[in-house]
Amino acid sequence: MKIAIPLTGTRGDVQPVVALGLELRRRGHDVLLGAPPNLVDFVTAAGLAARVCGPDVQQLYSSEAGQQALAAGNTLRLMQLVARQMADYAEQMNREVIDVCGGADLIVASTVTEDRASSVAEAMGVPLVSLHYFPCRSNGAYPFPGALPPHWNPPAPVNRATWLFAENLRRVVFMRYLNDLRATLGLPKSWAGTASVLAAGNVPEIQIYDPALVPGLPEQWDERRPFTGFLTLDDAAREAVGELAGDHADILSWIDAGAPPVFFGFGSMPIRDAGAVLAMVAEVSARLGVRALVSAGWSDLDIANVRVDPDIKVVGPFAHDLVFPRCAAAVHHGGIGTLFESLRAGLPTLVCSVSFEQPMWGAQVERLGVGAHLKFTQLSAARLEQGVASLLTPERRSRAEVFAKTLRTEGAAALAADIVEAAAR
Repeated sequence: MKIAIPLTGTRGDVQPVVALGLELRRRGHDVLLGAPPNLVDFVTAAGLAARVCGPDVQQLYSSEAGQQALAAGNTLRLMQLVARQMADYAEQMNREVIDVCGGADLIVASTVTEDRASSVAEAMGVPLVSLHYFPCRSNGAYPFPGALPPHWNPPAPVNRATWLFAENLRRVVFMRYLNDLRATLGLPKSWAGTASVLAAGNVPEIQIYDPALVPGLPEQWDERRPFTGFLTLDDAAREAVGELAGDHADILSWIDAGAPPVFFGFGSMPIRDAGAVLAMVAEVSARLGVRALVSAGWSDLDIANVRVDPDIKVVGPFAHDLVFPRCAAAVHHGGIGTLFESLRAGLPTLVCSVSFEQPMWGAQVERLGVGAHLKFTQLSAARLEQGVASLLTPERRSRAEVFAKTLRTEGAAALAADIVEAAAR
């Protein structure tokens, strides 16, 4: 079977789906994955065929406008920025999705490509499966991410109202571009929202995050929205993309030379003033008497030449599962990939959320008793010190270790592949 997977976004959006693509290829399927231009080499290094699909989101976030939107910490403002980029890119994106899906027997889409993929699948007469990285359908347990303050716990009718508003806003904003696509495909115009279209077609919406993170939600959804847990690459793929390369011996020897450090990192979120953040981490670490392992991420830190105290180590990319179990706690932006890695290592976690679904994950970490949440825009030395201190208690560590045992750490990609194959049948 020929399976097309059009994607866009950051590496955090692409990497788990690569794990699914590799599992489908192992089962004998012909898999083609669409990826942003800055991630095509990553996909091909993993062993999958790839074509360009979508804009370079890293470039957008690193631009002056992107940096200002991230610094504001306003989800609506960031969504508007992304919407403008997608509007400028809309016609090319339509062509790229069509190109990736050409000749496919089945299409697997993601949260941000399912709207286009649903029209392409309709025109081609082939099945569609969608992958969701966070709750993005109406429910009574949680509001639409970013619609309300994350610490609120509103009643079910209020939660559902936020979804109604968000889904209609998405429909209005993007329908013009989707109808341009439908015209290209020879389909009639449609004013239906993506959620209702996929529901009418009984399209499986696989939740590729752990149900333990969202208690109360699985009970509200039926078998069309199964939970698999987070999709991880196997060791062969990790070796191929260089995740197991690098100087892990240097990192691990530094860790083992003293007390377990606190990890600080912000993944795919570019930091406007990385030097100031590093200085804040150094100040807080000194006050608390802890060592700090700092990941440079997308920042402009010159790792080779940065000068820090011996109790602070600044590093580039590394394998989280090799390093996190040796740490005392984790501080990061709350991307689902990094969150999964810190929680499965049993680390109390402080989420310094930037935007999109990150505040939701921060709120969940607090509700589950395994960490704390702080908006990145509110970050200060005093607040960071208070947040990190809250992680370093025996009670918080014990709670995080117990929670880690509830997470699904094996077989997620295989389960997702089973669902994709069932959809084809």
